[in-house]
Amino acid sequence: MFQGLVDFCTSFGGLTSLAVASDLAIALAYFAIPTTMAVVFWHRKEDIPYPWLWTLFVLFIVACGITHVVHAWSAIAGVHYLEAHVIIGIVTAFASVGTAIAFAFVLPEIKNLPSPRRQRMLLEEMVTARTAEKDELVREINHRVGNQLQVMNSLVRLEKQRTDDPEVLGLLHRLESELIKMNERHHNHSKIDYLGPNLEADRLLLDQNTERPQAS
Repeated sequence: MFQGLVDFCTSFGGLTSLAVASDLAIALAYFAIPTTMAVVFWHRKEDIPYPWLWTLFVLFIVACGITHVVHAWSAIAGVHYLEAHVIIGIVTAFASVGTAIAFAFVLPEIKNLPSPRRQRMLLEEMVTARTAEKDELVREINHRVGNQLQVMNSLVRLEKQRTDDPEVLGLLHRLESELIKMNERHHNHSKIDYLGPNLEADRLLLDQNTERPQAS
């Protein structure tokens, strides 16, 4: 059986069949590759540089595929289609030479294009820097809010010392109590935002404790 396979592969008919099969397989691959490239280009055309270069490269691959189709058809028909070979050869030559020249011209620019890895690193650096700026701004805001609450609390204490009216004193006492709770809650939230290991759980616990009515 093995010898018969060897005899067939080395015979004229076997060699012709192998040549036709290989030409058709290569042509199929040449047609599949530009089809995939065309789909990618259609969906990502805004992200792909040099679209004309892609088009030229697709034309070159298709021309190579047609060349193999003509070779296979000539082997099947037993006729050498010289005109078809010349025409497709000229098209392939123009496409291949044009693609090579185009690549030579745009190669310096392609080398200078930022890689996705480099772009990702730059984006991560920008995000880190902006996050640090945001955190610093939030800390400054928290500091100023805390200072304002303390100033308001001090003013309330001064007013309590200046009045003897029981109704006013009661109002100032309630206001002072609310300011103290606000100051404590603000301080605890500031600590949780930057020091707490479990932020969400701590916030929920703090909210529950703050909302509970305190005994007078």
